[in-house]
Amino acid sequence: MTVRPSTRRWSREFVPHTEIRSGSSSRERSQSRERPRQRLLENSTDLARMKSQRGGMLGSSRTLYSSMSRSIELALDELDAVKFIQENFRKRECVTYTKDSKSQDNICKCGYSKIQHIEGTHVNTCDKWNYKKHTKELPTDAYGDIQFDAFGRRGKYIRLSRDTPPEILYELMTKFWLLKTPNLIISVTGGAKNFSLKPRMRKIFSRLIYIAQTKGAWIFSGGTHYGLMKYIGEVVRDNTISRSSEEKVVAIGIAAWGMISNRDTLIRTTPTEGNFVAQYTMDDLKRDPLYCLDNNHTHLILADNGSNGHPSTEIDLRAALEKYISELNVPDSNYGGKIPIVCFAQGGGKETLRAINNAIKSKIPCVVVEGSGQTADVIASLVDAFEGTSLASSAIKEKLVRFMPRTISRLAEDEIETWIRWIKEIMEHLHLLTVIKMDQAGDEIVSNAISFALYKAFSTNEQDKDNWNAQLKLLLEWNQLDLASEEIFTNDRRWESSDLEDAMFTALVKDRPKFVRLLLENGLNLRKFLTSEVLTELFSQHFSTLVFRNLQIAKNSYNDALLTFTWKMVLTYQRNRKEERNSCDDSEIQDLTPIIKHPIQILFIWAILQNKRELSKVIWEQTRGCTLAALGASKLLKSLAKVKNDINAAGESEEIANEYETKAVELFTECYSNDEELAESLLVYSCEAWGSCSCLEMAVEAKDQQFIAQPGVQNFLSKQWYGEISRDTKNWKILMSLFFFPLICCGFISFRKKHTDGPRSILLNYFDFFTSPFVVFSWTVIFYIGFLLLFAYVLLMDFQRAPTGLEITVYVLVFILFCDEIRQMYMSGVKYFTDLWNIMDILAILYFIAGIVFRVHSHNPSSLYTGRVIFCLDYIIFTVRLIHIFTVSRNLGPKIIMLQRMLIDVFFFLFLFAVWVIAFGVARQGILRWNEHRWEWILRSVIYEPYLAVFGQYIADVDGTTIDFDHCTINGNESKPLCVELDNDNQPRFPEWITIPLVCIYMLSTNILLVNLLIAMFGYTVGSVQENNDQVWKFQRYFLIQEYCNRLTIPFPFVIFAYIFMVLRKMFSCCCKKQEVEHIPCCHKKDDIETLAWEAVMKENYLVRLISQTQNNMEMEQKFKHMEIKISDLRALLKEIRSKIK
Repeated sequence: MTVRPSTRRWSREFVPHTEIRSGSSSRERSQSRERPRQRLLENSTDLARMKSQRGGMLGSSRTLYSSMSRSIELALDELDAVKFIQENFRKRECVTYTKDSKSQDNICKCGYSKIQHIEGTHVNTCDKWNYKKHTKELPTDAYGDIQFDAFGRRGKYIRLSRDTPPEILYELMTKFWLLKTPNLIISVTGGAKNFSLKPRMRKIFSRLIYIAQTKGAWIFSGGTHYGLMKYIGEVVRDNTISRSSEEKVVAIGIAAWGMISNRDTLIRTTPTEGNFVAQYTMDDLKRDPLYCLDNNHTHLILADNGSNGHPSTEIDLRAALEKYISELNVPDSNYGGKIPIVCFAQGGGKETLRAINNAIKSKIPCVVVEGSGQTADVIASLVDAFEGTSLASSAIKEKLVRFMPRTISRLAEDEIETWIRWIKEIMEHLHLLTVIKMDQAGDEIVSNAISFALYKAFSTNEQDKDNWNAQLKLLLEWNQLDLASEEIFTNDRRWESSDLEDAMFTALVKDRPKFVRLLLENGLNLRKFLTSEVLTELFSQHFSTLVFRNLQIAKNSYNDALLTFTWKMVLTYQRNRKEERNSCDDSEIQDLTPIIKHPIQILFIWAILQNKRELSKVIWEQTRGCTLAALGASKLLKSLAKVKNDINAAGESEEIANEYETKAVELFTECYSNDEELAESLLVYSCEAWGSCSCLEMAVEAKDQQFIAQPGVQNFLSKQWYGEISRDTKNWKILMSLFFFPLICCGFISFRKKHTDGPRSILLNYFDFFTSPFVVFSWTVIFYIGFLLLFAYVLLMDFQRAPTGLEITVYVLVFILFCDEIRQMYMSGVKYFTDLWNIMDILAILYFIAGIVFRVHSHNPSSLYTGRVIFCLDYIIFTVRLIHIFTVSRNLGPKIIMLQRMLIDVFFFLFLFAVWVIAFGVARQGILRWNEHRWEWILRSVIYEPYLAVFGQYIADVDGTTIDFDHCTINGNESKPLCVELDNDNQPRFPEWITIPLVCIYMLSTNILLVNLLIAMFGYTVGSVQENNDQVWKFQRYFLIQEYCNRLTIPFPFVIFAYIFMVLRKMFSCCCKKQEVEHIPCCHKKDDIETLAWEAVMKENYLVRLISQTQNNMEMEQKFKHMEIKISDLRALLKEIRSKIK
């Protein structure tokens, strides 16, 4: 299958049918234009030669050369444009003077005076003047850039004959004016007279400009700063003033050259080669029948028929251009290989009616705004009143008189008949007319009307009415779901999956979730559609660079397995990009063979990474392993939210992550209520598309406490915790059986029963009991408490120069703990160091080893004492480590979390507290004492004593009446603090009016403000944990259960024998050949297939329940609305009754 990207780049290669003009004069002009071009080429060659000769001047020379080269390239492009214009575009000049009998001056019927005619003008005695007979085509002399004085705006313009072939004009616009091939053309007509635009019409045109901006459309209008064109220019300005240059609206004004005021400034004074910039002044106060050009249009096309003051000269040229563009064949178009054109009409008079008639004849659809007045209202009223019936001339005339009384009263009968004929021709093609009401026109009405008009025109066209794929692309482009479901996907038409693949790709790229769902419902096979080429295209061409960067930052910041896996997957799909291929090594490229078997999950990841909320939900409904996918989405979104600089985007990611966590909770609840065993097997299901993580592991990494805390997950964890022991067994019975073993086989302990179990043997009961993680935990706690008591006894009562037997026993127990930590480190890898309790274990063991090193040198009393001190400090760490066992308690577990978070609060509080301590301590020391050189006493005075003051110790040396000179030293040579500085009378020199208030301020700031701030922080932390007390405890309980489930099922300290056995087995296994175990990919095991099939059924039940809940909520809302209406009617009736009674 060939996949084309959604963002179509239509080919601009167009060969026009140009008119070949021969003659010696044209050849001479061409040769004269080639001379400056040749001189520019020679100059560029000379620059290149100079550059090669002067290679030493690198920096400035290269910059100068590059800038001059760019200037030369621009100059050459301008020369090509000038050459093309002079060869193909003409103006018209009147060469036959025909006196206007209505004018008293010598005015020709062309509108110019006799002296304004060119030399060699003939005199025409006939009363009629025809531009084809009485004018002559000459090379155009007005083209280039137009610079408006107001706001400094600049655009392109050209004066051309009204008979210019449209293909030549289109080539100028696309090739030399560098306009992108339009995806749509909106031709606006109506309201050429000066009038005040209604606010609703301004809103409509604002929406029209927005559509042009988002669709890459051109807008055609009259181009003058008058009437409707003026307001269109203002709306264009307002909607693009804050946009980048790439998003500028292309507003093309097509006006009559003879109706332009100040047009003399547009004429080139000399035959200048290259670009010409005309300085145009807009004089709105000038009183003449001519119009100023609008400064907000980007391009101006001025049609010339050799007349002055004759309006509507440009109509035929504009109609020909629109018809030509509508008939162009454009590859990869979403509209059946055509550029769609829509005529947008409001108000207007004769010329508007003529423009609509021309559009209808060219099979261009029209959107008419009812309520805008005049012609638009006439057509709208006729469409509503006579749809499907023949129109009588009298009925049309009646509508004309009703809506345009002044205009019709001034017309002759033959002109009225012309109007009626035009209207009849228009009404014969009702399928090309779409009417919108101005009062009801909202943001979506305008776009819906344009899309509906384009669809009606396309679907009724003889050539394209059976091209259903093109019609589907059109509706998809405009996001018209209702039309697609009603007109395209009907019961009498069957679609193959391959026919919908291009539309599906476009819907994914354009983020059309409802269309994706519609295509899936109508037969698209998503798994077959998602080939490796499609996924590569999505990740390489339609993947946000900002998301790519955020994913890389998250991967480097958190070193997470899922983030690393996702990053490598995205990078591998983007390996065709040159920049990524150069910036990454082969170690970051991932083998896609395992995960390519899960294309829907990969598509889901693509949508999730880019925050496509609704689209990702539709894809999630199609995935296998929905619970795991929802938890994985929550994990990815929460990780990306932490590295996003945009607060709104981060908040949106958090919201979507919470939504998927809720989906996982609700879906698993649905599964658990149906079948507990299958639901528990779903918790341990893992998939390669999610880094081979299981649901439980994914929920823990995502910190989805709500999922872990639900009853089904907790029951599964409790089964793991108690092993084969029944959960109905009381904990005190299990603890009693630890000391009285015979109780185990006497029925005192109950075990779980299986359907295939017969009578349990006594040995099996003992084995199941002692291998239970809870029993292993209980034994470990008991022996660990015994180890602490033994360690304390050795430190306090039996610490001899030579190690005693009890001390050696302590050494052995610590060695066993060390072996257990080595095993955990080997099994967990880097994750081992992310646990605070593991860090404490490592510190305790390292301190113990350091104590043994000093303890060995028992002949040195100082070394022996140092070892004992280290052991005492190490005992603190071993004892604090005992807090971890309280996690198993429902009451004490959350308190441990509170303590951990409060420690974090204290850590940040100390930074603020240190500022006050150091500020006061340094000031106090400098005021009281002079040149203290002993660092230990400086630290005591600056930090230690102010710190103790927070806890109530009084600072006495700031008050001269309480100073005791017996407890200080004058010279600083004793182990006492330095005395305060004395004056000549041997009295304290410091001023008490400074020191005492300083102490008061310090005590007020620290004891009252800072300490109470810390208490408030603690209160907030405790409150936040207390709100989710149960969830927090259940989440932390998971880690304790997994720790002991992953341990060897042998109680401490007898586990040392298992470690010895494992080491010996490892040594012997190195000498033997390893038997390779065949890896069965996920989703191919029999149990996985059954579990996923059952989960898919539960997912459908869950989605049906959600839909029914939504419908019930909507019905309730409708009932409440009806009730409100009835209550309001009842109130009105009561008021009426009261008024009648009064």
